[in-house]
Amino acid sequence: MDSGTDLENAQRLTMRKLMSVLNTTEEFTHLNLRDVTELAEEVSRILPAGNVVTMVWSQLANIKGRRVNENETRKMLALLNQGMATFLDRAAYLTFYTTPAILISGYSKMLQAVGRDPSEAFPNGTWQFYLEFGLREDTGRHACETIGFQQAARQERFSSNEADDLATWILATSDLMLLYDDLLLQEWHERNHLHRLDEKIGAGSNLISEWVKRRPYGVPSPLSQDYVTYRQAQFRIFVQESLESRLKGGQIDKIIQAWEKDETMQVGRRRAYQEQMSLLAILDPGEFNDTRTPISLQSAQVAVQYHGDYYLIPVQHHGHRLDTETIRAFAQSILNAKAGREKATLDQYLVVIPRQHQRGVRNRLPRDIADQLERLRYAPILINWDEADSTQVLSEIRRGRRGIGDHALTIFRTNKSMVFDQSHIFFDAIWGMAVAEILTNQAVSTRRKMNHLPPIEKPSLRPTQVEMVAPSAIMTPLRKEAVEPFEMNAEVTLPLVREMNELRRLLLKRNQELKLTINDFLILYRALYNQYYEPSQNLRQALETLELGSANQRKSVAGMWDALRELNLDVPAFLIPIDASMHNPQDRIFPVTFRPLPPWTDIGPQHEKTYAWMLQVNDPNNGNKKGAAKEFNEARTYYLEMLKMFSALMARYKEVALMGESFSTVTLKILASVPKKLQPMLRSIPDRIDILNDMLKGTEVFSNVGQVSSTSSLTRFMTAKDDNEKKVLCWGIMTRADGTMVISLRDFRPQVEALHRAGAGDVARLVTQDFLNGYADGLRRYIFELIEIVRVRR
Repeated sequence: MDSGTDLENAQRLTMRKLMSVLNTTEEFTHLNLRDVTELAEEVSRILPAGNVVTMVWSQLANIKGRRVNENETRKMLALLNQGMATFLDRAAYLTFYTTPAILISGYSKMLQAVGRDPSEAFPNGTWQFYLEFGLREDTGRHACETIGFQQAARQERFSSNEADDLATWILATSDLMLLYDDLLLQEWHERNHLHRLDEKIGAGSNLISEWVKRRPYGVPSPLSQDYVTYRQAQFRIFVQESLESRLKGGQIDKIIQAWEKDETMQVGRRRAYQEQMSLLAILDPGEFNDTRTPISLQSAQVAVQYHGDYYLIPVQHHGHRLDTETIRAFAQSILNAKAGREKATLDQYLVVIPRQHQRGVRNRLPRDIADQLERLRYAPILINWDEADSTQVLSEIRRGRRGIGDHALTIFRTNKSMVFDQSHIFFDAIWGMAVAEILTNQAVSTRRKMNHLPPIEKPSLRPTQVEMVAPSAIMTPLRKEAVEPFEMNAEVTLPLVREMNELRRLLLKRNQELKLTINDFLILYRALYNQYYEPSQNLRQALETLELGSANQRKSVAGMWDALRELNLDVPAFLIPIDASMHNPQDRIFPVTFRPLPPWTDIGPQHEKTYAWMLQVNDPNNGNKKGAAKEFNEARTYYLEMLKMFSALMARYKEVALMGESFSTVTLKILASVPKKLQPMLRSIPDRIDILNDMLKGTEVFSNVGQVSSTSSLTRFMTAKDDNEKKVLCWGIMTRADGTMVISLRDFRPQVEALHRAGAGDVARLVTQDFLNGYADGLRRYIFELIEIVRVRR
């Protein structure tokens, strides 16, 4: 059956069912019949599930008042998902409904039609709700790396005691869980206060950005305060200095009084934020979404994986954290355990079985094994103490043993660093990196205190061990269901930030409206890159050699060649996550999409044209320098207008995200002065940015977390991929404290997977690395050429 025809039939049938409900209802909603009919048409287009849609529609309409609570929302979405999965044939379902954002979008339209308040259905914001539906698989985690602990160990000459190193990280993670609620309170307090202060000061004020650069991630060694207390004190100093430098004394008093009043009024929202972001929760996998189930501090554990075995250490015992000597004894006992032969265990299979199947799989397990798994689930943080190779890409390191997928955070030890693998449901990228740095500093402080303690020779205490080995009768069927999602990965370092900042300075000097950010340049060049990418000679030779291989290999190479040829014509669509917590911490992320249409696709040719005229102007053998100068000046003027327009567009995207508002065409007045040649482009910009609609779009994720603070030891970052199969590339960009940019690329392209499945994993890896290397080299060349263009004084 043709999937497109099947979908259209399903949409028409759903519309007829909805109209029959509308025609038998005298007063259905607060909207007139025409508006409701239009919404019904849109719901039918988005959610073609026949009677199931009309059933949900009617239930929503019969709810008294404007409120639909979160539990009801989950039930309704589950019904809609189930209805579409059964109503459409499999081809149509997989083609059009691979992302849960479709469901949320259609459900929101239904709420609007029946006069219910969407904010009540999504009390923690749409993004939080979407995470639990759309970023719950193993690929929906992001990772970062710190080297601060290993640096301190060398510089301060910590004693060579692996047991104390392990004990340090157990204590640090326990302390984090104990302080996390207070840390979230402080985060809320800082963002809300600084947001309001920026509003008071007016245009140009960005105290949140200033504070992020200045805020501490640890406590200086002479002090004995806990981290949150120390950070509170530093924040008060920062605020006082900021107020005194910008406002008069009387204004300061009024602001402080207003803050105190606002803090009282915001208690409910602050508590909701703390519950939303709490680490004291486990992920319960359902058929369509994961649910965060709160746990108590008394039941929370820290899990340690070592040589295939798992151990549990309670965060609290009788209301208090375990003392240092007890944790040291536990750590020594774990390391003393004899390592058995490497064995396949339940965790290796469960962690990669799709989340929608987890409940059924676990229900089939014998009671004694299920009880073991249940105990492990109560560890929000898991430490993998097997030493990994730090030269591996982050995605390879995080594939070590990492529990069963229900944990918020897994920490991996390498020979030179610590890697933090984080569930997006609990951590957005920037917040996760901050927590990683806080944990690293806490570990350094803790290890410093135990540096001169005598070793524990024969520990009398042993932590609880979790048994993960199961009989072959259980393991064999699990092995068939456990298929690790394919991805290929690459990383590159790029020392280009200094030059990019110099270019920004030159552009501003030429025109104050040319306010391009580093991220603007990264996105702009990615938009151009497909036009210019050519496989390297090494990659060509590798593919040509593979053409002499097996039939499967020849087929995979043919598919790869086709993809490379089509790449030059492909225009990627980027989903760009923007930190929205400055407006409201509960919003977390505002995703926007950017698909480069004309004139952005013409910037590459315009750059080449302008650069070519510049070379003629600078050519001493050119006999027509005057004519070349005229052509150059015209080309450069137009080129810079294009860049000005691009910077204004990107700035507005970010502004909208931070305000949490729709994107109105009225705001495009700031672009009114652009040349007439660029005016048609205005019509291609949507009237509004719909957060749900943006989740549906994008073939690539482009996540730049910016430059870390000057004291940070963060070295690498890898972004997450949502459960939408349409996302094929995920770019993660971070700039280290020394100004070196690090770019990671997660590659999910089917042609690359085909190479891997054909036994050509090295060639598949080369394809991904070559594409990333080409981007880095091309970006460097583009920036240097643009600097030359801007510097010409004509």
